Formats: sequence, C-alpha cells, structure tokens
Amino acid sequence: MCYNIGRIIRGVIMLLKVLFALCIVLQVIFVPLFLQAQWPGICRKSLFYKMICATSFLGVGVLSMTIAGNKSVYAIMMLVGLVFGWLGDLFLHLNNTQKAFAIGFCSFLVGHIVYIVAYIRTLPLISDKYSFFNIYEIILALSLVTLAIVGMVKFKIQISVSALKYGIYVYTLLLVVMNLKASALGLCYWLNGGKYGVIAFLVLAIGSLCFMLSDATLGIIMFGGQKRNKPLKVFNIVTYFLAQSMLASSILFIKA
Repeated sequence: MCYNIGRIIRGVIMLLKVLFALCIVLQVIFVPLFLQAQWPGICRKSLFYKMICATSFLGVGVLSMTIAGNKSVYAIMMLVGLVFGWLGDLFLHLNNTQKAFAIGFCSFLVGHIVYIVAYIRTLPLISDKYSFFNIYEIILALSLVTLAIVGMVKFKIQISVSALKYGIYVYTLLLVVMNLKASALGLCYWLNGGKYGVIAFLVLAIGSLCFMLSDATLGIIMFGGQKRNKPLKVFNIVTYFLAQSMLASSILFIKA
C-alpha cells in the first residue's frame, strides 16, 4: 500500500515537472510567433500569442510552488506579482487608449512593488547579517540611476505628458531597487548554504537584470523614436518573458 502511494506521488511530481518544462517550451514557440504577429502593429492574433506567453510564465510560478511544496509568504507574493504582470501584458496590448495604457502601466508598477516587498521581507529571514542600507547597494543604485539618466539624454527620450514622465521616473527607480534586492536575496541565499544556491542567485540576478534591460529598451522604443526598430523590439520582448520566467522559478528555491 505504502509502495503504491509512493509511486503515485512520484508520478504526480514527474507530471508537474513535465508541465513545468511545457510552459518553457510554450514560450520558446510562441514568443517568436507573437513577435511576428505584432509587427508592424498589434492585432487579435498577437494578443492571443502574447497571452499564451504570459500565461506560461504564470504557470511556471504556480508549478514551481507546487513542485517545491512552497506555501511561504515569499511564494505567494511572487505569484501575486506575476498576476499583475499578466494583467499588465493584457491591458497594454488591448488597444491604444490612454486608459488601457494607464491600467497596464499601473499593473506593472504594482507588480514591481510586490516583488520588492517580497525580497525585502525575505532577506533578513535568509541572513540575519543583512543590512537594508548596504553601502555597496547604494553605490550601485546611484550608478544605475546615473546610467539611466545618461541613456535618456543619449537616446533623446521625450515624454510630453508630465504625469507620465514622473511615473516613468518612479518606475525606473523601482526597477533599480528590484534588481538590487533580487540579486541581494539570491546572493544571501547562496552564501548561507541554500540548496542549489548558485542557481537561485543566477535566476534572481539575471532575471531582474533582464527586466531592467527589457523596460529600458521599451522606453527607447516608445519615447526615443524607435518604434520601427525591429531588433530592439525583439530584444525587449525576449528579455521580458525570460525575466518573468526566471523570477517565477525562484519559488523553487526561496521558502521563507
């Protein structure tokens, strides 16, 4: 009887891992299809493909939570952040109205805040020696913000609406903080002997970096006169879905 139960459990876990791999495969297949369908302009087909990709990174989060048996606050908050990312993808692609754009933008903004809170809350639980005002992080944050300002000047970023301009500034700052805290969490987990620590660090550090690169590229496309630049658009989309999937898979490791 116990042997049969054990076989069933192993079978279920194997099925979950197959579904996890399937989510990754779906992105590999549908991200190129989405890029092809949305060029030169969005349509119903591109929305359909995009939401398959978005649902797949949400699936990565849910399956990571299930496979790892991770019911921690961190896992739940990351899942909430992924849901806001899914909503952001939907509203930013629905139509070109300012209302849809505002809802999509705010969804991503809230998603980043949720991610940041998840990292900040978890860091002291992983390492009691971690200091929130770390001098190295402050220096790196100032460097990244300076780099962002230089980029805005170099690519002649022009935002006509004042409210949107300040929103972009806040969003950029949140991206920097998200990258720093995600990387710090991965590093602390690794240095404190966490299981598969190197992988967890790479997943969080590279995932958050890809998010920064994706959104920086999106800013150049939308406000730097590069809307017809196809290579930039490809880079923007590929790094975005890679970022969301990597951050979602961090639930496999961080259980606090």
